[in-house]
Formats: sequence, structure tokens, C-alpha cells
Amino acid sequence: MCVFRIDKVPQAHRGNAEDLDQAIALARLALALHPVGHTDRSKSLGNLAILAIQLSTRFDHRGNAEDLDQAIALSREALALHPVGHTDRCKSLGHLANRLSTRFDQAIALAREALALHPVGHTDRSWSLNNLAILLSTRFDHRGDAEDLDQAIALAREALALLPVGHTDRSWSLKNLANLLSTRFDHRGNAEDLNESRENLR
Repeated sequence: MCVFRIDKVPQAHRGNAEDLDQAIALARLALALHPVGHTDRSKSLGNLAILAIQLSTRFDHRGNAEDLDQAIALSREALALHPVGHTDRCKSLGHLANRLSTRFDQAIALAREALALHPVGHTDRSWSLNNLAILLSTRFDHRGDAEDLDQAIALAREALALLPVGHTDRSWSLKNLANLLSTRFDHRGNAEDLNESRENLR
């Protein structure tokens, strides 16, 4: 089973900057033990993922584009080690999509591929639907293409329909859809969107 979740607003790193710098340095040292081309490079997938996350976190706090570029490169390498058909490919797709969340088109393409791995009837389909919805909504925030927002709402509605009352993830899905509907109301003034948004937040 593969589940990944994309948060629209990154969670704050709880440690201090020196701790994060040291963690990145240590992760680089661990990864250097199996450089590119090493027969055991694939065994360093965990280190690849950890370093990518740490670099991405530092980028969120300092805005250094080099950190993001390195995080994306590491995530791409991890994905290459999980070719089509690999049981962990969805996870690597999700990690790379998270790193590319500011590079919308690539991130959305990857999220669509991940969704295709969770067809109708798959137990994790609602997660992939919500992930894609959030990415489309984020792209709408930056580009203003109404089609992105409409599609995000349609995906979020489908995701919610897959989570019956009492499901542990239903409240998060309700809030996601409510936020999207509220955004569309702000842009178009459709009272139906506002009413549906309020209903979801009750």
C-alpha cells in the first residue's frame, strides 16, 4: 500500500537552524558512502529521501534555490530506482511531487500518474484525489486559471464521496473541499459555493 499526502502549507521545522544544517551534513556523509554508480546505491534510498526532505525543509525556511534544486535531483534519482511496476514507485512519485510543488506542471503530472495507480475501487484513491486537488488549487492561486480550481473541486468531491461518515480522514477531506469552495466563491461570488462550504465545515 502506498499513501502520500501533500500539505498546502508546509509544517514548520521544530528544531533550530543549526540542527537542520548538521542533519543535512550527516545525511550527505551517509549518502557519500554509496556514490552514484555504486553497486549498493539502491540501498541508500532511505538516505536519499531523508536528505531530500531536509533540503526541502531548509528551502522553505531560507529560500535558497540550490537546496530545492538538490532536493528535486535526489527525489528524481530515487524515482529512477523505482521503475514502472515497482511496489514503491507510488511513494517515490509522491515524494518528487512534494518537492516539485512549486513547479506546478511537473508536480501535477506526477500526481496524475500516482492517481492512475489508484483506480476506482482502490482503497487509497481518496488520498491521491485530494493530493491532485491541492496541487491544482495551488497552481490556480499562482496562475488564476479557473479550470484548475473547477477540476480541484471535482476531485475533492470525489475524494469525499469515498470517505463515509465516521472515516478517520473524512474531516480533513471536508475541510479541503470547504476551502476550495470558499476560494471559488471569493472569485465568482456564487452563493451555492459558499453555502456548500459552510455545510462542510459544520
